[in-house]
Amino acid sequence: MINSQTKKKLLKLFNKLEEFEVHSESMRQILCQQDEFEPYSVFKKISNAGHIASQEIYQLLQQNGLIVQLEQVNPIVKWYSQKCDNRLTYADFLQIVLPANNLELRKLVSQKPTFAKDISYEIEYGVCRIFYKEIQIADEIQAYKQDLVQSPDFDYRIAFQTIDQFNSGFIQLDLLEHFVDRDCSALMRRLDQNRDSQIDLEDFRIALEPQYGNVYSQKSSASAVTSVKQIEIQNQFPNRRAKQSVAKHIDRNKKIVQQKKVQCYDMDYLAEALKIISELEYENEFRKEELGYLQYDFLELFSFFDQDKTGKLAPGDVKAALEELEIYPTQSQLYLWMKRYDIDRDGKWNVREFLAAFKPINYQKINIRQLDKEILNAVKNVIKTEIENEVAIECIRKKLSQRPNFNLKSLFAVITSNQIIVEQELRTFLENHGVHLDEKNRELLMRRFDRNEQQYITYSDFLNEMQPKQPKH
Repeated sequence: MINSQTKKKLLKLFNKLEEFEVHSESMRQILCQQDEFEPYSVFKKISNAGHIASQEIYQLLQQNGLIVQLEQVNPIVKWYSQKCDNRLTYADFLQIVLPANNLELRKLVSQKPTFAKDISYEIEYGVCRIFYKEIQIADEIQAYKQDLVQSPDFDYRIAFQTIDQFNSGFIQLDLLEHFVDRDCSALMRRLDQNRDSQIDLEDFRIALEPQYGNVYSQKSSASAVTSVKQIEIQNQFPNRRAKQSVAKHIDRNKKIVQQKKVQCYDMDYLAEALKIISELEYENEFRKEELGYLQYDFLELFSFFDQDKTGKLAPGDVKAALEELEIYPTQSQLYLWMKRYDIDRDGKWNVREFLAAFKPINYQKINIRQLDKEILNAVKNVIKTEIENEVAIECIRKKLSQRPNFNLKSLFAVITSNQIIVEQELRTFLENHGVHLDEKNRELLMRRFDRNEQQYITYSDFLNEMQPKQPKH
């Protein structure tokens, strides 16, 4: 048995792996719900002689403005290569880009006929984003792995046997959940790389083994490989990102549409849209938590944006501050981001509204640091993620509004028989239409609608959130 301290480190690593898997899964689903995405055509464009090596992924990311080191790509290829030859086959590629917890969508996308046309920028960038997220995961999880394996009593076999209580030689979901003491579906997906619903000792070792260099060396992995967080300083927010931010990501198979009544399908469609919104909100919250962990001085950050000291931030103030951070959103992107937190709808941000854009739910002030390079980099990560996700959510709204006979008032009435929606009613509606969210995702979804923190959603809240926000041109 491993001791209590080592167990805490293992659980901490599991928690991080689970968080990252949730983010990756939402990105995979967003990509696969685009009509134009056909995986084999993308694979053929990237691959050389029927497989993908690290060099091909590195070049693809470089061409799309995502700056990484070649050494950071190698662990990703090694992890997903079933043949352990440091090359990705088409089957390996599918494991990276196809969703794991939506089998219907996975089957639909994997069986698409090959398109005889060029890959659009939207699709290419969506694939790049998934590869880049995998690199982020490998990079950010490295410290947790090193901390674990450097524990004096740590041994892969002993740790494995601690979870495998029946000495069966493999770990299944129920054993993992017993050890972690919660639902572990996302964690199991991340650890079960070959998708056989069980983890043997070798799978376990590979999942926990640090990926950069010798962990017992006095040199840290950070000195050998530039971290993604450092590299992100070089990656400016692309002006063209609006064009690639999930323009069609909740379309369903037309054959399914024909088999359902319009109203029933609209409810399914709304449930799927709410699921994606909750996952994007989870990604936003994750970035806020990263920033909150640094214990930044919120008032100093507000002053950084409020350079004319009026106590209110107009779009011009925010735009000027973003340019200092080397972030260059389009006018429509900036509008959507500011609209998201403009509670009183006056077109500006006050201190409370600005706080909502950067403060995580469970933020606790312990020690306050002045703004420094590390904090500003985390601020940039929050801003980039939130703007990109607001564009994606606006695409969802537009797709919903364009549906024939789609009526938000009728759907609101389907969710609740009262004048308000409480969390249990929202949960029941989602589960009745095949969407199961964990407690945190439900909380984030409720908070997005319930901006006045009343613990329920009015029809006005529902309408305000689900109607397109960008002005019609």
